Amino acid sequence: MPSPSRREFLAAAGLAAGTALSGCAAVEGLSGEQQLTYTLDADRIGTSLAPLALWDPPEEPRPWTADYAANVDAAVAGERPTTHGYRPVPDGEYVERDGTYYRLGVVTTGLERIERPVLRLGWVGRLDELSDPPGRVRFPALTRLDQHAVKIAYVAARHREMGGTAPGDVIEAGGYVYRRGYEGPSSALAPDPLHDHVEYNGTVLEVSVERREFAEPARTGVAIPVADSEAAFERALDGDMVDARLDPEALTEDQRLMLYRDGYEETTPLSAGYRELLADLGLTDLLNIGSGTGSRAENGLHLALGEEYYRYGLYVNTAD
Repeated sequence: MPSPSRREFLAAAGLAAGTALSGCAAVEGLSGEQQLTYTLDADRIGTSLAPLALWDPPEEPRPWTADYAANVDAAVAGERPTTHGYRPVPDGEYVERDGTYYRLGVVTTGLERIERPVLRLGWVGRLDELSDPPGRVRFPALTRLDQHAVKIAYVAARHREMGGTAPGDVIEAGGYVYRRGYEGPSSALAPDPLHDHVEYNGTVLEVSVERREFAEPARTGVAIPVADSEAAFERALDGDMVDARLDPEALTEDQRLMLYRDGYEETTPLSAGYRELLADLGLTDLLNIGSGTGSRAENGLHLALGEEYYRYGLYVNTAD
C-alpha cells in the first residue's frame, strides 16, 4: 500500500500525468510493427535491507533441510559442516550471532560415491477407471518427506505413461532420490517401503524403491564475518544488493508516478521520461529488444531511492 506521502503525491500528480500519458497512447498503433507493453513493478521495502537478507530457521523446517540450523551454528563456530549431494547451509544468506553478522557460503571440497534409495512409481491407472484397485496408502497419510518424494516421482511416472520428457532439474534416476531426513519414522517409503501402492492425484501408483550409487559432491558450509554492528551490516547489504540508485529530487513528477504506481505500464513507443527512468534502473537491454523477441523480464532487483529501498522488476510482453 502507498505511504501517506505517496498517496498525496499520486493525488496531486494523477491528473497532469494522466493527461500527458494519454498523449503517448494516442501515438500508439501508428507503426505497423508489433507493439510491446512495458510494465514496471516497484514495491517499497523500507529503510533497511536486513529483513530480506537475514536467515531465520523456520518454525517447522522441511525434512530435507532440517539440518540447516545445526549446520549454520557449526559454521559460525568455525567448524566445517560437510554434506554430500546437497547444500549444508543456505548459500548466500546472512545470519547474526552475538552482534556479529556472517554471510553463509557453500564450497565444493570433494567427491564421494554413496548409495541412496530411489523412489520410482509405476502407473497402475486412474482410480475412477479401475474396477478393482489394489490396497494403497493415500497421499495425506504420508509423512511430509514422503509427500515431497511422491510428488516428484509422480511427475516422472506420468511422463513415462503419457510420453514426453520429464524435467531433469527435479527428477533423478526416474524418480526421487532420498538424501537426508528419511531415517526412522520420517519415511514409510525409504529405504524399505511399508506400502506397495500409493494414491495420488486420483491415480494409483505402484511403489518401487531401489538402491543406487551416486557420485556425490562433498559440499562444505562456511560462515564469513562481514560486520560487527547493525550499521556496518546495512552498509554491506547496500553494497551487495542494490542494483540502481536514484535521487528522488532528480526525478520528474511523471517519473515518480511511474515508480509509485502499482504496475505502471506503457505500450511502445514509450514516452521519453519512461525510457530515461528504465535506463537509470539498469534496464537498457530490455529497451532495445525487437518486437519479435517475445516476452522478457528482469525482476528481483533492488533500488535505493534516497533513504528508502524498493524491490523492482520490468516485464515486457506483446501488446494485445
